[in-house]
Amino acid sequence: MKRRDFLRRLGLGLAGAWALGRVSWPVGAQASDPEGPELRLAFLGDAHLPDGDGRRPEAQTLARAVAELRLLKPAPRLVLFAGDLAHNGDPRALALGQEILSDLPAPHLMVMGEGDGLPDGAAAWRRLAGEPWFSHLLQKTANGKQETVCQILGLHTAWCPGPGGPAFRVGEAGRRWLARELARLDPEAPLIILSHAPLEPVYRPWHQWTVDGPEVMPLLARFRQVLCLHGHTHSAVARGQGSGVSKGNDFGEVFITENRKQETENRLHISLPATAWPGPQALQGTPARLGPGLGPVGCGWLLLTAGSTSLQLQPHIWQA
Repeated sequence: MKRRDFLRRLGLGLAGAWALGRVSWPVGAQASDPEGPELRLAFLGDAHLPDGDGRRPEAQTLARAVAELRLLKPAPRLVLFAGDLAHNGDPRALALGQEILSDLPAPHLMVMGEGDGLPDGAAAWRRLAGEPWFSHLLQKTANGKQETVCQILGLHTAWCPGPGGPAFRVGEAGRRWLARELARLDPEAPLIILSHAPLEPVYRPWHQWTVDGPEVMPLLARFRQVLCLHGHTHSAVARGQGSGVSKGNDFGEVFITENRKQETENRLHISLPATAWPGPQALQGTPARLGPGLGPVGCGWLLLTAGSTSLQLQPHIWQA
């Protein structure tokens, strides 16, 4: 049996239990929206594949996530990966990751994490995935015209040396690229920013921040709806800013409303679950070793469903 067939069958087997229990997890269109959702996006991140061995637990859980996404009806229109496909930049790990992701039910776009470029992965990443940033428009046809449903930018947060030690940075060149791309976009249409590291400080001792994030945020001020999603922290958490953001509960459903007051903050920051290991919370204390775990509990992926009046963000977290 070929490796790809093995991983696909393994992933489908692991996804079976979730499929039987998914009735209690609302992933379909809202009942008030008879035409169904306008947009469906899935988010993955932090697979941390150590090498090219498809039998390792990190590879198996990534295959499980892909298999579960294949079960979604309707399928997502696009899958976004938030970096750290590999753990130490091993080109074999990147190749295995891309092989697993090739079974996704939709095209996928990726940003790079520090694990994808250390020590030898940067060139391999570009061969497999292209540049570690991207700009993408999702459109639909209405009344014979093309309308933008969502604008998505993949922002590269590079792991760089600095006077206070290594840290994540967008950098001057990255901010110039972002400014050019934003200038072409419609401030009235929803904007999604995907990065590996969080653009706001989460927990600095664990490098869960981007040092020049405060210089990025003003560039987003003219957009009425901004959703910033990131990997790296390995936990599903929503953090909102501005009067235009409201949440249903801690994360079961999140709704983003429009910002009718220009030049004010209207951002929601979402950290994505990992597929490799669940990150400990900073308040629980620093563990003896920060590294991949061996179980899927607490890991998973996230689904965004955009109806005509709201965005719903729903994480799928594995319990077994």
